[in-house]
Amino acid sequence: MNRTLLSTLGLAALPLAAILALGFVPLMVVVVWSFWSWDPVTYWIRPDMSLAAYAAILEAERWTVILSTLAKALVTALICLLVGWPTAYAVHFLAGRRLSLVLLALMTIPFFTSYLIRSFSWRLVLGRTGVINTLLIEAGLIDRPLDWLLFSDFAVIVGLVASYLPFATFPLILSMRRVDPVTMQAARDLGAGFWTMLRTVLLPLTFPGVFAGFLFVFVMVAGSSTEVQMLGGAGASIVSVMINDVMRVANYPLAFAISTVVLAVVFGLVLAGNARFGLARLFGEGDA
Repeated sequence: MNRTLLSTLGLAALPLAAILALGFVPLMVVVVWSFWSWDPVTYWIRPDMSLAAYAAILEAERWTVILSTLAKALVTALICLLVGWPTAYAVHFLAGRRLSLVLLALMTIPFFTSYLIRSFSWRLVLGRTGVINTLLIEAGLIDRPLDWLLFSDFAVIVGLVASYLPFATFPLILSMRRVDPVTMQAARDLGAGFWTMLRTVLLPLTFPGVFAGFLFVFVMVAGSSTEVQMLGGAGASIVSVMINDVMRVANYPLAFAISTVVLAVVFGLVLAGNARFGLARLFGEGDA
């Protein structure tokens, strides 16, 4: 074994150990403990391998909360992509260097405040006496406030999109920076119109960024809770809220089982996306 290989292994050992210790090991513990059972005597879990926790997911309509969470994550991710792709195109291809830096800074400014403040601010916009209802009433378009704007799935999706849009936009910008402008110009020279060039050249070349943005938003929405609690009303729920409620009654195996189900869905998306779109190309060297 040569010295270069030893040096490479030595440099890689520490980050790999950190990834395993901080990321992989806790997840494996959660998966294993999801098959254990709760011991009311010791007030802790015991290694009795059982599917009881997974069976309990089907009780009390917990599975509907999981499906609702995945649906919200899917809708939010798709909306973020629909808004983020043209935004990324404008930032990278249309704006100058200085303007693009300003636009990127504007997208990050909302993150200087807490999620709680950002979510609460939408109450001032969507509420019965909020900005939108006030403007519509003063314009004579409606005669009474629209109640469905706040404390509804609509309000939750709006808050989620506003919170996580940059996480879809930045991977798209990164993928567009990897596209050779000569390729796009060649398509135009061969007679492709603007929209044809976008559909047949630029969009396929940015698929890794598209899926990366989708995955980032999907995962973050699946683990969010602030927007749902602030904008969805008292009856709204999401996986993270349900897990918190389960943890309060010390039913740890059930909480771990719910987390494992969501983890399996996300992991399946990562594998499918990498096989189909090649996520590694987004962070590798060379052309997209």
